[in-house]
Amino acid sequence: EAPLLLDNARELLAANDPNDLAAARTKVQSVIERVQDPAITPEALDLLADIEIASGDLVAALAALERAASEFPGSPSYPRLTTRRASLLEQLGRTAEAVPLYEEVRRSAPPELAADATLGLARIIAAEDAGGEDASLELYEETLRNAVWDSETWNAALDAIGGINVGRMFSRSETPDCKYYIIKQGDNLTDIGMALNTTQGSLIRANGIDDPSKIRLGQRLKYTPKDFRIIIERSTCRLFLLDKDGIFKRYSVGLGMPGHETTLGRYTIGNKEKDPVWHKPASKPIPAGDPRNELGTRWMPLVPAEEGLPNDLGIHGTIAPETVGKYISRGCPRLQPAEVEELYDLVVRSTQVEIVEEMNPADAG
Repeated sequence: EAPLLLDNARELLAANDPNDLAAARTKVQSVIERVQDPAITPEALDLLADIEIASGDLVAALAALERAASEFPGSPSYPRLTTRRASLLEQLGRTAEAVPLYEEVRRSAPPELAADATLGLARIIAAEDAGGEDASLELYEETLRNAVWDSETWNAALDAIGGINVGRMFSRSETPDCKYYIIKQGDNLTDIGMALNTTQGSLIRANGIDDPSKIRLGQRLKYTPKDFRIIIERSTCRLFLLDKDGIFKRYSVGLGMPGHETTLGRYTIGNKEKDPVWHKPASKPIPAGDPRNELGTRWMPLVPAEEGLPNDLGIHGTIAPETVGKYISRGCPRLQPAEVEELYDLVVRSTQVEIVEEMNPADAG
């Protein structure tokens, strides 16, 4: 009877109606009151926590999880329930209580179960320790190694790592991988970027340059050497930017609609353009800034690296941000305006691009 009552409560919870939540709570509490079984009661208390969270009562949810942990410390679900407790404490601003719980699970649980706890520790350090970026990055990377590929935990860690990576590359502060170049007579940012295998945009961002024409002799420029490559996963509308260490950052992209599917294969980035003119088929050129120009503010042409591929594809921005992440274009990958400008400033001409149906985790490094 208890498993049936719990299943009924889950159905009521899924309906997300206040009256159904009350009924679900009653069913679960009846199980908790009548059953003391290490295989059932922790599950019931976990479900009660879900119901209280759906009702907006985090304190009651925390109480349910604390009871499960205290009464059934040997339960197989103990690491997960403890991580949930810590997460609720974190949400309630009680991070000093959350940290030891996260550390307990990280230290004692199998890697996949420990990943959520490691992610929680990384979040707390990132939020509370202004000088703890190195420590939080190490924890995010540990989470990525231990979490299930493409799980919610894995994706959360990857997005945090991407934010740190880009922030460091564009930061004016000295960072672990950065180098410096001293401007010589006759230098300009374009030539410097080509010589250093970086972009003018990256140099501008990392050095706070307002006017590229006014760099001065002897000026020290920060840059971060990178040899990027791109993998676009067609099945999930995702673009992965990778360096020698693995995934540097991921982006959501819009891809080709049915009948105009984005063509799988290997490409390289050609001559990039800011504020491109759109040479729309069977139409007059549409200038940059025109509200009809679907390329947005950036264009990175994809030059085929093997036979049989289209020569009119390119990575670009969009005037319709809501279409990113959907299959709606005529083949070109499109990114959010700010993200395409960021990617444009990260990758150089001739960067390798591979469009695949599904990314192999081994390709991520």
